[in-house]
Amino acid sequence: MSESDKVLVDVLATVVLPKLKGLSEKNAKKMVQLSHKALGEISKKYHKLMDEQAKDLAKKKEKAAKAAKKLAVKEAKKKQKVAKKASKQKQVSLLLDVPKPVTTKPAVVIATKPKAPAKAPARTSAAKK
Repeated sequence: MSESDKVLVDVLATVVLPKLKGLSEKNAKKMVQLSHKALGEISKKYHKLMDEQAKDLAKKKEKAAKAAKKLAVKEAKKKQKVAKKASKQKQVSLLLDVPKPVTTKPAVVIATKPKAPAKAPARTSAAKK
């Protein structure tokens, strides 16, 4: 039995055995042997299940890494294909000697604030006159 199994058996025995009070010395010794045997099997199964869980988690991570790598390779191939098409198109355009339209920089327009209209003189009422 491994060290971790022994530790687990001891911990479980301290929890289980006090619940089994009232036996004679002969029967108590049998119960201790029986409980240690059963708890040993339980701890072995526990550690086995923990190992299986760790393996399953590692498999899932590996599978996800493979999928990500496959996706990255696929994207790289797409980019390479697009770049190849662009290169080929550029070479064809060089052979055709098609003049490209000249793009000039747009003139910078300086915006001026429009002047506010002059205020109309305040009206005076006829009653004040």
